[in-house]
Amino acid sequence: MRHRSLSFLALALALATGCATSSSPPDHGAPDLATGTLQLPLQQIGADGALYHLTASFQIDGPGGTQVLDATGTDPTVTITLPPGLIQVQLLPGWTLSRSTDGGATFTPVNALLGSPNPSAARILANQQLFLGFEFLVRNTTGDLTIGFGVDTTPRELAGGVVVDNDPTKATGDYIPYAHARLDFATFYTLGGTQSSTLADGSKARTFFSDAIAMEFYNDTLGVLSGQVGPAIAGGFLTYTLTALPDGTQSLSGEIDGFTVPFSVLTFGPLTLTTNLPLDADGFPTDVFLFESFLPFNLTTSFDDGDATMTGQLRFRSIPN
Repeated sequence: MRHRSLSFLALALALATGCATSSSPPDHGAPDLATGTLQLPLQQIGADGALYHLTASFQIDGPGGTQVLDATGTDPTVTITLPPGLIQVQLLPGWTLSRSTDGGATFTPVNALLGSPNPSAARILANQQLFLGFEFLVRNTTGDLTIGFGVDTTPRELAGGVVVDNDPTKATGDYIPYAHARLDFATFYTLGGTQSSTLADGSKARTFFSDAIAMEFYNDTLGVLSGQVGPAIAGGFLTYTLTALPDGTQSLSGEIDGFTVPFSVLTFGPLTLTTNLPLDADGFPTDVFLFESFLPFNLTTSFDDGDATMTGQLRFRSIPN
């Protein structure tokens, strides 16, 4: 497997002006109402000194109707005035994240994944500014660059092969054609935190929680996982637990929950590790590279035409950084 170093981009915010088109134009005969301001970031200098710029369009749905905000220019942010209330901001398809090493004279597109919820919900308050940023995970195939973009964190990866059970009864609904399929996956995430606890039987459990997350499937000839399920994981949630048991064995279990339609829940484990991880001074498993050849998984997805399930095994690798 070719390891890939990832870079987490949480775009910082600055003042600028953008253009918007609206399906609900204002009533010029109505009295003026209190409004709020939404700002979306487009540009940031990374820890490597390079300048990163997002070229995109955003759809905003709320009390003011549906508007499309044009952010395809060179401004560092875009700003729009909106009436108070709940809104949804969607990053529309066709966005590009680019990198400049000459102060913005020229830009080169980078290979990026969206790592935050899309659309993102927020509330506009009267006479207040709302700052809303999308987060991106940038893959670097050379493995020699880490970029902190607005936050100081180290991107991580869970990756490997997917082997679906060949029993037709273990794949249902839209997943029936995947029986006995072989493909690959990668889950990119930033670590939101950990929790260590001693269980009643003396087991030492350490649980990891994600912050930004994105997921991709590769070599998927059927296209359901790569085209629908993977993109809907963006902005979801990952949690997994490593446990050192009193008998000297260690176990792994976890779950990935999608954020948007089609909603997915992927559980993996529990599995007794074939090789124990090092323990820290308090007896908890440490956060190091992990490989397991036969990690059981169960995937359930709610499609428009009903739920679909599949089971199988992951050729699982945990790559901390």
